[in-house]
Amino acid sequence: MFNNSSDLWTLTEKSVPEFDRLISCYKWHLQNNVSIAQADEACSMHKDLVSLGTEIDIVFWLMGLLIIISNAPVLLGIIGTRELHRPIYIYLANLAVTDVFAGIGLLYRIVGHVGLNVKAFKLIMTYVNLIIFSQMTSASALSLMSVNAYVAVMHPEFFHIHADSAKLCAGVALTVSWIVCALLAFSPIMGWNCLHMQTLTTGICISWYPLSFIITCASILLLLCIILMFTNISVYLAIREREKRRLVQVAARDPQAPGENGPGQNNAAQEEAQKKYEERVYKARTVMVHVVVAFICWLLPLLFFAVCKILPDVCPRNGVLAGICLNSLINPMATLIRMSDLRNTIWQKLTGIHQTLVTVIRGNRADPQEDQAGTGEFLTLQEGPAHGEGRNTPRLAPDEQS
Repeated sequence: MFNNSSDLWTLTEKSVPEFDRLISCYKWHLQNNVSIAQADEACSMHKDLVSLGTEIDIVFWLMGLLIIISNAPVLLGIIGTRELHRPIYIYLANLAVTDVFAGIGLLYRIVGHVGLNVKAFKLIMTYVNLIIFSQMTSASALSLMSVNAYVAVMHPEFFHIHADSAKLCAGVALTVSWIVCALLAFSPIMGWNCLHMQTLTTGICISWYPLSFIITCASILLLLCIILMFTNISVYLAIREREKRRLVQVAARDPQAPGENGPGQNNAAQEEAQKKYEERVYKARTVMVHVVVAFICWLLPLLFFAVCKILPDVCPRNGVLAGICLNSLINPMATLIRMSDLRNTIWQKLTGIHQTLVTVIRGNRADPQEDQAGTGEFLTLQEGPAHGEGRNTPRLAPDEQS
């Protein structure tokens, strides 16, 4: 409806201003009665609106590669070890996968308009949606881990009774969370955006996204943050209270007094129960570390926005989403530091790979001449006894030969 030739001729006579942002370019063209397709083609010609710059490109490259490389051993170590197929490690593998998507999003932001030759609007939209998807799935993964730790510490009997069905519950919860997060995060690509809804020039949009989409995402993230705070604070308080009671009992206990059933009768059972509880507490504290890291990284955009309000000229706009992805780089390090079983498994696998490579390299570097020399010596040793037998055997007289 905006493709009239008179409108296009009028537009060509006007002086096109310089744009500092991609969304400003789209708004200007749409306000001048240009179609979405033509505005997309015109704004995609401005490479400076899409490119990041050499310094930011290097930062995005390094962050994307480091995130993928650091999460790959965690993911492969859990998948390749049958002994680690337990709920806590399943949740950690899910967290590693979500972090990998953050690294993919950072790399796509650099090579999307170069290698894939996509339009500027689709490039920015896909990049932002990948980051939103990775952070929403990360928040859901941390929520599931926190709920699992809450049940293990606060309700140990219920956790022990339903230990057999824990894997099934984890699989169902992860599947549902991934489906919901994917449908919501990638809905702008499917049409839930202000450009395709023709509301970009109105006041009901925040950047490319309608206000309803922002409210929905913010409500889900707020709900997940409430779950994270409630479960982890409750577990932390319960651990502190139990530690206080244990210290009081140890101080009041008489080491010389025998037990009810005789000395040493209940020590084994009590030690086993205490050991299991300490393992659960250790895993719960590991979840707390991941949650604290996530909250710190999610609060970084507030600092960026404050800088943008105070100093708009030096505002690091492209660094906002990159700062959010810092938790995807710290999570695998915290996992490897805290989980000794996973760390030992990965080290054993890396050692086996190293030994295999050394064996193959040494086999390829073997000297063929040495092999031939060894073969010649072997033949000489075989022929030697025959010659020796010929020398030691007495010769026959001519008459005997005839």
